Amino acid sequence: MSWPIVSMHAAYKSRDEVVDGFLARPLNHKPMPTLVLLHGYRGVDAPQRAVTRRFAQAGFVCLSPDLFHGKIGADPAHCAYLKTSLDIERAVEKIVDSVGYLRALPFVGKKGIALSGFCMGGGLALYGLARSHLFAAGVIFYQSLFPDPLELKGIRAPLQCHYGTQDANTTKEEIEAFRAALSQYKKNLEIHLYRGAGHAFLNNPSSKSAANRNAAQQSFARSCAWLRKMLH
Repeated sequence: MSWPIVSMHAAYKSRDEVVDGFLARPLNHKPMPTLVLLHGYRGVDAPQRAVTRRFAQAGFVCLSPDLFHGKIGADPAHCAYLKTSLDIERAVEKIVDSVGYLRALPFVGKKGIALSGFCMGGGLALYGLARSHLFAAGVIFYQSLFPDPLELKGIRAPLQCHYGTQDANTTKEEIEAFRAALSQYKKNLEIHLYRGAGHAFLNNPSSKSAANRNAAQQSFARSCAWLRKMLH
């Protein structure tokens, strides 16, 4: 089912700061399962808004917090600067503070809230899941920011993770190290690999790669089905 949706600017308080964001949701007054979706190193750009809307059409309230304060990466060097200069500790606080804001919305209520992210956002999602137990599940897309393995010990929520086999940013070695750390701590984890796909296959819909397009379709359907089970 594809839901009719509404999307809009969103904002919430974190300490004495206002965190802007982009929110899309089904046009429905009943509480719905909810997803906090963290952007990659380009910021809340048009593709991030598009995938936020896509999750809403699939039946989720979806919030993309803007951790770059309105800045959009202009080129790879600028994007990398935005990513590497980010205050990770403060960013994680802002991510966790989104939960209180969402809980107060009538179309979220007591429904489960999951945390997800792409690239940089995938790594930040791992931090958020490790440092807060307010999230019921985590969906990780090809994290390119890698928390210390000891940090991962704090994760309690089940994880579903998605990677391309030809990803130069999130390499096979990184994936296996991540798998080993989570297995050591006996975490609830499933990993899905997409043959021939590179980086950013879901949050870069303009990709000319057939493998990336196939990975985007498969990972989106798989994550939505899994989240519906986790957030009932």
